[in-house]
Amino acid sequence: MTTFHYFAFGSNLLNARLQNRCASAKPIAIASVEKFGVNYGMVAEDNHGGSGKMTIFETGNRADIVHGVVYEMALEDAPVLDRFEGINWDRPMKYTRATDFEVTTPSGEVLKTVTYMVEPNPQAPLPYHWYWALCLSGAVENGLPEHHQDMLRAHAFKADPHHAREGKIEAEMLLQKSGFGHLIETANA
Repeated sequence: MTTFHYFAFGSNLLNARLQNRCASAKPIAIASVEKFGVNYGMVAEDNHGGSGKMTIFETGNRADIVHGVVYEMALEDAPVLDRFEGINWDRPMKYTRATDFEVTTPSGEVLKTVTYMVEPNPQAPLPYHWYWALCLSGAVENGLPEHHQDMLRAHAFKADPHHAREGKIEAEMLLQKSGFGHLIETANA
């Protein structure tokens, strides 16, 4: 089986979410990349003003570090991942695929990966609570550094006014299944 490495840093950090989309995905290492920042600057438009989605962007500052997880995936899952990341969507702001994106494991091993990024919108709306919970739960599940988890935990979010949104329903089911349902309950309190 031919495989590739994918660097996840946002909602795909939750293993159950990525594996629900791409069954071959196996986490193989936590990793980081210097001179990049991370925020919810990707705007996903909807009828409710939109929401922020996680993106990474180049800063050039060595003090800026993005943490994430490297997954090994079957090459057959690459078009599936592209579709979920919206590569061919017709909208004003969308992710682009970055290939040969180098990340470093805690042991110093450099891995070439694929990831998805967009130049962030400086006035991006807050993420919906379920999306925020996916990002935080994946960071916790995979043991990303505490300061990174704390940064995610402290970020503001908003309620999703569309109660029947497919992505929300899927996220809440996967969060419950993965033992992170309390994040949704906290957000709804």
